[in-house]
Amino acid sequence: MRSMRFHRFCLAVLYAAAVPAVRAQSYDWLDSALPERSFDFGTVARGSQLRHAFPVVNRTDREIRILEWRTKCGCTDVKVGAKSIPPGTQTTVEVTVDTTRFLGHKPSGLTLIFESPSYVQVDLNTACYIRGDITVSPGQVDFGIVRRSGTPPTSTLTLTYAGGQPDWAVTAIETETDRIEARLQDAGRTVEGYAAYSLTTTLKANAPTGYFKDGITLITSRNERIPVSVVANIQSAVALTPSIINFGQVKPGESVSKTVLVRSDRPFSITSLATTRDDLQSDDQTKGAQAVHQVKLTFKAPESPGAFHSLMKVKTDIPDEPEAVLKAFATVSQ
Repeated sequence: MRSMRFHRFCLAVLYAAAVPAVRAQSYDWLDSALPERSFDFGTVARGSQLRHAFPVVNRTDREIRILEWRTKCGCTDVKVGAKSIPPGTQTTVEVTVDTTRFLGHKPSGLTLIFESPSYVQVDLNTACYIRGDITVSPGQVDFGIVRRSGTPPTSTLTLTYAGGQPDWAVTAIETETDRIEARLQDAGRTVEGYAAYSLTTTLKANAPTGYFKDGITLITSRNERIPVSVVANIQSAVALTPSIINFGQVKPGESVSKTVLVRSDRPFSITSLATTRDDLQSDDQTKGAQAVHQVKLTFKAPESPGAFHSLMKVKTDIPDEPEAVLKAFATVSQ
């Protein structure tokens, strides 16, 4: 009996010593996959819709899979770009915080749950300080759905200051990129320290197709920096279905083909098809001007195993229409 108890005790000690090593080895991928786990928006105006995207980068030779997520506050909304991230690719976990119902320091964020390469839960945290004397309405610059043709769209929001300082003012504007233009107009002030501003933003033609986000920073006379989010859904005249192809596990030398539909609301011709890797070949199966083209995409796996990534770029004869881009992935295995 004593011998059996001693044997069990030894097994328990060995297991306890082995578990931390196994866990450490299992989670080696996590630090490189999540280069950022917290973000501070700083001082913000009440009513702001704050947005931040946490990158998820797959630098391993295995697929990373997101199982689910839990928000830490009802003020927080989460959008995940893709739940499956093939080797050599990345996605984003975008957090939106609604500051309408809060004042002062506000922590928030989410718990992200991975199921592969190993099951693990990770906190992605956000924080901000919400000013009660500065408000914006609406909470962000949202252009909605934007078509590339036509007049560049504009959107206006109002910033109000009620802090009682007569010399308080917005003195400068900064934009994150050159894809938007922002103009500020004084909308009135009083000697009691009340001031209002009208912020008009224009989306430029060089903004990329797809879900677009940018930002504006308002700088005050007291060197305060007030962020304003800018979003749009820019729709191209040409759409690819699907826009992402994963050929999965492919053996060296093996060929796999898939069909991609290139669509528009008008007849068009494809003037150029190009891929960034010779292992991926494309061919337009529909000749002439058509509203829908079938493009055959053929991947011949190289002899070297590992992650594969290539782009297919589609150019059409539609005036001023940028190239449509398809992303292709595969894993070459022995």
